[in-house]
Amino acid sequence: MAAAATMFAACTQADFVNEVPEQGPKAIEFKNGYIGKNTRSENSSANYTLNFSKHHESFKVWGYKSTADEPVFSGKPVKVSFNDAGSEIYSYDGLVFWDEAASFYEFYAAAPAEHEWIFNAPKADDKSKSSGYFTTKITLDPERINQGKGAHLESLKPDNLEDGERNNDLLIAASCSPKIGNTVNFEFIHILSRLNIIVSKKPGMTQEVRTFKVSINNMNIYGEFNEDLTEKGITAESLAKGTYDRWSLGAEENVVKSNYVAVSEEGAVLQEGVERYVIQTLIIPQLAGYVQGVKINGEGLNENSAPYLYIEYGVENGKDSAGNKTFERFKKYYNLAEIFGKTTPGLAFNEGWENTLKLTVGPKTIDFNASVATWATSTYKENSLGHQDQNN
Repeated sequence: MAAAATMFAACTQADFVNEVPEQGPKAIEFKNGYIGKNTRSENSSANYTLNFSKHHESFKVWGYKSTADEPVFSGKPVKVSFNDAGSEIYSYDGLVFWDEAASFYEFYAAAPAEHEWIFNAPKADDKSKSSGYFTTKITLDPERINQGKGAHLESLKPDNLEDGERNNDLLIAASCSPKIGNTVNFEFIHILSRLNIIVSKKPGMTQEVRTFKVSINNMNIYGEFNEDLTEKGITAESLAKGTYDRWSLGAEENVVKSNYVAVSEEGAVLQEGVERYVIQTLIIPQLAGYVQGVKINGEGLNENSAPYLYIEYGVENGKDSAGNKTFERFKKYYNLAEIFGKTTPGLAFNEGWENTLKLTVGPKTIDFNASVATWATSTYKENSLGHQDQNN
């Protein structure tokens, strides 16, 4: 795996856990897959967050040893299950045994197993077998946004793999060199980005407030990932700060843009002090460019515009003849990069970053609180922006 990725994954040794014949060879075993929660910090056990099973039920493994050029694992699926005590168990078909004559092993992993991963084998002159890397392509389904879940979802694991209610969260682990005979232990990282949109009611309002539509528009939903991008000067330090450079949109004819839309015909009722997650979704890492002149009334926007936020909401203004509540409706548009407080080159949806946008809806204004953080951490960059400043 490219040297730039090594700081994001750890390979630690653990005791051999499965029973094997006392005098026989030891099978290669896997245990304790974790998701690295912070791509900005140094590797340590403090960086571990959710267990692997919170995200996926399987991953694929590629493995090499010093005594052979051909792989000992070539994309073999490893399944995750649970024992009676609730601990994770990792298993695969067709046991592979340690070669005690080997001076080292090198392992790679990616998840989920059902995704179409392309593993590029280590170079022929690479004596350490550590130059392998992953490439892949993916088109996200913008309709899988977890609309109506309400609360924050710790993981975006699909509810039902057959129905595919959510997009797959893609994970990779850097190459790993355990001591021969010890359990192979991977730490995975997210290579997609995440976006959350939260709405709530402004404090002190007596009128009922509802949102009818919230959307993020003109987002790229197709991407091509290439882990080996040393020609772009990607280093461990640049990855730690955040990058989308390992992702591209492919040839011009492959570029696909779409909208992430949360809609409610009757309107979703907002409550004061209650954060309602209307969108939680995965995003292709990309630049969401900053463009001057985005009008709050939507004037001039088209399919080529920079990504922008649209919100349609209503404030209670009485009742009709049947006694049903009526609402004065408002429609507003905002440049997404401007909301996040960015200027040129604009907001970047970086690998493994979680971008959260909080909208507090009031009778005359929408207040924003935008944060960008590495996935599942509490380190934020914040700013607030009233919509009055968007009329330029």
